Amino acid sequence: MKHIGAFIMGCILTSVCHGQEMTLQECIKTGIANNLSVANARIDMDKGRTGVSQNRSRLLPVINGIVQFTDYLKSPVNVTTGTLLGSDFPEDPTWQTIKSMPYNANAGIQLSMPLYNQTLLAAIDVARTVEKISSLSYEKAVEDLTVQISKVYYMAQASQEQERLTDENILRMEELCDITEALHQQGVVMEVDLNRVRINLQNLKALHDQSRTLHCQQLNMLRFLMDMPPETPLEVTRMAESIEPLPTTGVNRALPELLLSEQQKTLAEQRIRTVKAGYLPSLSLTGYAGALGYQEKFRHFFHTDAATDNWFGNCYVSLSVRIPLFEANSKRLQIKQYKYDVRQAANRMELTRKQLDENYENAMLQLNHNMEVFRTQMESRRQAENVFNVTEEQYKEGVASMTALLQDEMQLRTAQTACVQALCQCCLARLDLLKLSGNLSQLSR
Repeated sequence: MKHIGAFIMGCILTSVCHGQEMTLQECIKTGIANNLSVANARIDMDKGRTGVSQNRSRLLPVINGIVQFTDYLKSPVNVTTGTLLGSDFPEDPTWQTIKSMPYNANAGIQLSMPLYNQTLLAAIDVARTVEKISSLSYEKAVEDLTVQISKVYYMAQASQEQERLTDENILRMEELCDITEALHQQGVVMEVDLNRVRINLQNLKALHDQSRTLHCQQLNMLRFLMDMPPETPLEVTRMAESIEPLPTTGVNRALPELLLSEQQKTLAEQRIRTVKAGYLPSLSLTGYAGALGYQEKFRHFFHTDAATDNWFGNCYVSLSVRIPLFEANSKRLQIKQYKYDVRQAANRMELTRKQLDENYENAMLQLNHNMEVFRTQMESRRQAENVFNVTEEQYKEGVASMTALLQDEMQLRTAQTACVQALCQCCLARLDLLKLSGNLSQLSR
């Protein structure tokens, strides 16, 4: 029963320490769903769609209700000729003055609608381009997050593998320490040899703690990228033993970086067209239906018999043509500024394309180099294991010295570490190629 209880407690502690194991695909999907930077990019995409709808709404009719009351502190005067008023007015027949009522009330409904306005149409095109830019920015944010999560995941796998190998080396060194201690008690080996084994064992334990700390830090970074609480149990899967090379496909010309540069250039060109549209005439329709009332006394507005006598209908429909004549060269200078933006965007687009081509070639060379290094390190690791096993047997038989055994053990550890690091570098180089070829989606399948 004691052994069963110890086994159950060991399973529980292992589960608590190592946490929930998540694959790379699960980490990427969780990060895309929860990461705050991606969430902000998603909000920008919604803002872009709203901007298109907002600019389209400017082409729709606008209806306003108008209520206006005016109190003339000095009654306005209208002047006309006496021939229009007749001889009943005693004033000079050449000029006759008519004083208006001091109180004026106006109420009605006004409709206004643009019939032709090239500036509004150009603004809609600009809003659509901004929407495309925000959508591409979201795709770029997803790509960047995928790369970040993958890099940290691969490094966490490497540190986990290094920790596992260190555990094996500690067990081997503890066994060797027990054998050496027994031989020392029998007077076969000297105490200095026993101390060497004990020092080597302590160094291995310190290396194990270092690998464990690094692994925990990498898991914390994964939790941060996935926006998970720090106390969430998490563990990565075991590192693969090999890696397959990727076929050469070249740089994907539909990468968000290239498309963003192209859309920035398109946006600057559309802004030029928007400014040029300001030189064109615009046509708008205005309609109004209401009533206009005059009263000599303010209180008459509230008397039923007097309030209805002096109200007059006021309805009209008008077409307005706006023709820009002079704007002090502001549009010309603004167009000049946007032309600079077009040239800069074209240069950035070409620079981005060349950089991506160069990065792809370098990544392909790096992957091939890392694959060759990995194959070499794998062979060195197998040889180091064979040499250590032979030296260990010879030491147990009393043929080999403790110094030779410890040297072979150190070479074995060095080969193991180099093999793990080489495999991790292969994964990172492969990740760069997946990004440049537009195949990052393979990681989330």
